Amino acid sequence: MSNISIEELEQKIEAGEEVIDQYFDPATIRVGTPRLMTSRRGQDQTITNLEIPPAMLNELDQMANELNISRQAVIKMMLRRALDEHYLAKRLTSS
Repeated sequence: MSNISIEELEQKIEAGEEVIDQYFDPATIRVGTPRLMTSRRGQDQTITNLEIPPAMLNELDQMANELNISRQAVIKMMLRRALDEHYLAKRLTSS
């Protein structure tokens, strides 16, 4: 596995290049409800404030550094994952 910035990854995907096997570990890829992935460019955004304890902020910064992405990208990624897990659990309990 090699490190790549999100911008470089987006360019490769937009060019039609296969990136899953090269940049993602299949053992850690999550399975959940597929969500429409849209480009960050042109997407409506809502700005919000979030109070985060310093220790948690340090953990987020460490993760961002390890993944070579911004703190904001880490927070969005973790929120998306939590929402996907919520919807999956909800679907499993209603079946």
